[in-house]
Amino acid sequence: MDISNRLHSALAPETVAIIGASDRENSRGTTLWKNLIQSNFKGRVYPVNPKYRYIGDFQCYPSIKSIEDKIDLAILAVPSKTIERLLEDIASHGTRWVVLAPSDPSVTSNPSWQASIVNKARSLGLRLIGTDCLGIMRPSIGLNASYWSDLPQAGNVAFASQSGVIGTSLLASQRIRDIGFSTLVNTGDEIDVSMSEIIDYLAQDKQTNVIVLHVEGIRNPREFFSAVREACKHKPVIVLRGGKSLQASQLLATRMGVPAGDDNIFNALLERAGAIRVYGLEEMLSAIEIFCQHRLPRGNRIGIISNGSGFGVLAADAASGCDVKIATLSRQTTEKLHQIFDNPLPMTNPVDLWADADPRRIKLAVDALNKDENVDAIVVVTAPTFAAPLERVCDAIAYATDASFKPIITAWIGESQTIAAKARLKNHPITVLKSPETAVKAFSWMAHFAQSKRYLAGTIANGNVTLPADDSAIRQILEENQQKENFTLNEIQTKRLLACLGLTTASGILVKSPVEAIDAAKTLGFPVVIKAIAKGVVHKSNVGGVCLDLRDENEVIQASRQILKDLELKAPYAQLEGLFVQRYIRQPNGREVKISVHTDSRFGPVISFGAGGHMGDIYHDEVCELLPLTEPLAQKLIEKPTVSAFLENFRGLPPANKEALVQILMRVSKLVTDYPLIRNLTIDPLLIDDGGCIALDAHIGISPNKLDKDSLASHLTLAPETWIDPSWREIKGGFVTLRSIRAQDYDALRNFLMRLSPQTTYLRLHISSNELAREKIVELTNIDYNREVAIIACDPEEPESIRAVSRFKRMPGTSFAEFGVVVEDSWQRRGLASLLMKELIEQAKRMHISILIGYVLRGNDAMYALMQSLGFVCHDDETLDDTFVTFTLNL
Repeated sequence: MDISNRLHSALAPETVAIIGASDRENSRGTTLWKNLIQSNFKGRVYPVNPKYRYIGDFQCYPSIKSIEDKIDLAILAVPSKTIERLLEDIASHGTRWVVLAPSDPSVTSNPSWQASIVNKARSLGLRLIGTDCLGIMRPSIGLNASYWSDLPQAGNVAFASQSGVIGTSLLASQRIRDIGFSTLVNTGDEIDVSMSEIIDYLAQDKQTNVIVLHVEGIRNPREFFSAVREACKHKPVIVLRGGKSLQASQLLATRMGVPAGDDNIFNALLERAGAIRVYGLEEMLSAIEIFCQHRLPRGNRIGIISNGSGFGVLAADAASGCDVKIATLSRQTTEKLHQIFDNPLPMTNPVDLWADADPRRIKLAVDALNKDENVDAIVVVTAPTFAAPLERVCDAIAYATDASFKPIITAWIGESQTIAAKARLKNHPITVLKSPETAVKAFSWMAHFAQSKRYLAGTIANGNVTLPADDSAIRQILEENQQKENFTLNEIQTKRLLACLGLTTASGILVKSPVEAIDAAKTLGFPVVIKAIAKGVVHKSNVGGVCLDLRDENEVIQASRQILKDLELKAPYAQLEGLFVQRYIRQPNGREVKISVHTDSRFGPVISFGAGGHMGDIYHDEVCELLPLTEPLAQKLIEKPTVSAFLENFRGLPPANKEALVQILMRVSKLVTDYPLIRNLTIDPLLIDDGGCIALDAHIGISPNKLDKDSLASHLTLAPETWIDPSWREIKGGFVTLRSIRAQDYDALRNFLMRLSPQTTYLRLHISSNELAREKIVELTNIDYNREVAIIACDPEEPESIRAVSRFKRMPGTSFAEFGVVVEDSWQRRGLASLLMKELIEQAKRMHISILIGYVLRGNDAMYALMQSLGFVCHDDETLDDTFVTFTLNL
């Protein structure tokens, strides 16, 4: 069952039919047909239009059904009223892929019309690209099925855009003259084929090394994330998207018919996937040029060479703004630079070669920094001078660069200089940009991508995170409030819930009058805090509903009366439930931070961290991350905002207990992951010191949604870890426990693989050696739960040891999944493989997988028997490979 060529027939077709082809001036069909036949397409083309017998030298067919050849791709350039009928003709001919070119936008942009056409296409087994699609290009085969007349040169950059004008703007730019493209496609309104499917195709496309996307709206954020994450494992993914302002977000929502979502959250999604975000056409072009160099730096340290201090200073300032480190040159490098100048002046980075620098001096400086282990990449900034002719400087830099693997970026001051340098250096792995600021920013993208590829391998947590909580009490609190249609929990209920979650909270006593407040204060001990508990009041301080540090009875009675008075004046419609008296927490080493969760219109639940209390009102430096969190991500989250410096040694204060803070973030993440009715949650302030954390104030909002998440946790953009019953399972001669694999299982999986015999390794993994590369083991443990399930069997007596692994991975854009299972030699023939496969089948049903596919080596009799016992069908006669036999199971 080969589905590896999905979308290949659409994006790299052998035969194309233009339905609506014409020779009438200014006709859509004329433009498409003319561009297709003038691009030297290596395949076969067919015009279809009942009004013509010939268009030029080509026979024109009245209908696609009259064409005897198989058609891979049909392009409709016809009025919208005829599309539904033509889809039936296309399907009866056996064509599957259809492009809906712009036609009657007032009709084709109507959601009801789009839904009708998609339903019709699905019933016929067709896939639609568009509407509002400007076309597809594949330069390597001469395919120009688009409205743009000039086909760019072939290369390894793929560009997919939701906006046609962004695509034409890229093609119109002179800067792409020396950039080669593998594929260019405009996805349009994406009523059927999505950007996610295009990304999945480009990630597997051997002609594509760099993927560039223009994104306006995301119809399925979970699939989009999975596609980008998978692609980023192998190739740079550059994403252009506007939407930082409210007005831009509103326009995006109108354009695609889906909410745009918070731009900061979109950034967090891309960062988690490992993609590069750019904000304009110039940045996009610079990013394309930098990644076409095909060199990645080892780190984030840059060396700067300039023939004038002014440009060196500009480059250094740009590095500071882009979070790029200025490399500290080694002693050997500074000595070499001294020899170049033959003077005792101190040589530092940036390296100023002075205005009289000739090509030889520039070449020697590049050589010196190339050999310095402290320098990860070099930016060379040159201004036109009498001593540095452009051609000779280019040749000198190229000569020094060809012997190195470090990225080299050149910045040439002046438009004409930049154009000339591009032409001179086009055959060398050197990026040519037009300013030092642009050069440094481009390097920051390159360093970010290289770092993201190493991130998973460098942040493997030790040990499994255990988060005990009183789930039954949490459920009871949420159910009671939902049944009463009380969608905002008061402070007492909120703190009870947080306490059930395992958080320490500032407890207190609810009273009904100022007199009772005095008794409560005496019971708790002075000083105390008094807060108003009232329905309709979330931010108590805004209505005078809080008084702090009350030290005696007189202060308590006065504060209580003032709170009641202010509440009546500032919140007259609030329903007072009482006054909450709690002890005033004094922690001389404490810092106030804030943790909050809110539900984004497009990306679902998002967790934020930043300064809390009064400091949070001043420093709006919250950073966000999509849920669910992992422990490494939680650790990374608390390092980002400005307040993170306040958590270290600060003016005599000991470092705060960050481990406790990470645990609270993880507990909150688990709460929102498990209960989709939680609409928002805020803990502010959360007091943290070297001993731990205590929640001083908090509130929780819920919605009418279901209490429990569905089988796919669809309320989250990112799929959470697969839940598997942790109870012991009986096998021959003992028991095992099953659970989902986690990133923390790196060492356990590596040890498991090392224990496998050569025979088991070959039969089960189809490889000759069980010593997998570190990156491969990271990939096997840090999985995308949206597309993958991996179940490990652990020995209850040695829970840190893996005894068997089964897994499947859904093929992108399908409901098919490929599976595998491997059992440690000493645990074989005990029913463990059968147990794992049965659990895997149940998980596949949960994820709505329709077919499980496995490839078994010939001669693996034990696996043959297992497959037959589980009802798998053997496709021995259909296989084209003498080494493997295919087994499938319809679910």
